[in-house]
Amino acid sequence: MIWKFALRNVLRNRKRSFLTMLTVFFGALLVGVTQAWVNGLVNDYIENFTRYQTGHVRVTTEEFLKREKFMPVDEVITGVEALKKKIENLQDVERVEERVQFGILLGHRETTVQAVGMGLELTSNPLDLKNKIIKGKFTGSGIYIGHKLAEKLKVSPGEELLIATKTSIGGLNGIRVTVEGIFRLGMAYDKRYFFLDMKDTRRLLKLGDSTTALFIYSKSHDNVEDLKTHVSATLPGGIVAKTYKEQMGEFYATLDTMKSFYAFFEILVLFLASFVIINTMMMAIFERLREIGTMKAMGMTDGEIFLNFTCEGAIIGAAGGITGAIIGFLIISYFGTRGIDMSSQLESFEMPIEYVIHPVTQLKDLAIALAIAIVVPACAAMIPARYARKLMPAEALRK
Repeated sequence: MIWKFALRNVLRNRKRSFLTMLTVFFGALLVGVTQAWVNGLVNDYIENFTRYQTGHVRVTTEEFLKREKFMPVDEVITGVEALKKKIENLQDVERVEERVQFGILLGHRETTVQAVGMGLELTSNPLDLKNKIIKGKFTGSGIYIGHKLAEKLKVSPGEELLIATKTSIGGLNGIRVTVEGIFRLGMAYDKRYFFLDMKDTRRLLKLGDSTTALFIYSKSHDNVEDLKTHVSATLPGGIVAKTYKEQMGEFYATLDTMKSFYAFFEILVLFLASFVIINTMMMAIFERLREIGTMKAMGMTDGEIFLNFTCEGAIIGAAGGITGAIIGFLIISYFGTRGIDMSSQLESFEMPIEYVIHPVTQLKDLAIALAIAIVVPACAAMIPARYARKLMPAEALRK
């Protein structure tokens, strides 16, 4: 009965109610879009960081970690095949890969540029390189170059490149390899990275049966700490395992804090939008003082008066908030598929962030947004409702 009475009162001044709903609508829309945008940015960075830089757990020598920024190729893990088999037999391990990252000079005709090479098993890795080729073709061997780097070198598929770098045993070595394809990852790696098959990488760096790092990928992202513990138990002295969270260091904590900050910001935005409900309900109360006095004189209790005005505010807020949350979810679902091109803003960042950001939202995010959109306006409506409850019948009739 109270809800029907409250709905009738909301419809008494439709223009004002609509404008109030519109304010809450845009607040809820902003909340949903912001949350999805932050999720997309953070998830993309973590996904690419584990894909290209660390895996979920990375195994290296202790000395390698100390000198990592110099990409040392002389800090190697020996007996790789035996160690890989041990780790692959552990629970929750999806796959184990060898990776070697090294600084290098690439030469083509009269042009020589600095670049970063990544040696890996081209046919079995999570990079999806086959679908990133824009020129040439994927053969599973040879060298694959970022399109920006290829422009600097003025090289095309089918041509040979001279690769020269320091080896794992000291001294320099150089080999010639054929450019099989040119890729576009859609991030900063296109400007200076290339991928080389492990067979050629071993030949270039004279690695033998060694590698600089093992990337371990887990079946579940939630158990990386347990996985690290199990992996560490299989490692010989001087070899260590680190999770991607540890390797990201303080930046991971920053991303976590950013998520919490935006969650607080979103609630604050919706609360500020709900102040319009407080204003609207206060206006309604002052316009209906005689009516409130009459209702109280006829026996309507303070609790029923309070509940009535709370329900009015909740109806207005929920109508705008629920609509805003659903429209926001549909917008994000659309852009989550197509992506938003941020290349002009992100090209200068030397981090594994894709230029096309895909906002991420799930049904649970929609459920949370709907809950906030209903609860916050209802709480805001309680403030003027308390004022109406405290009015004495005689005072209300006199005013």
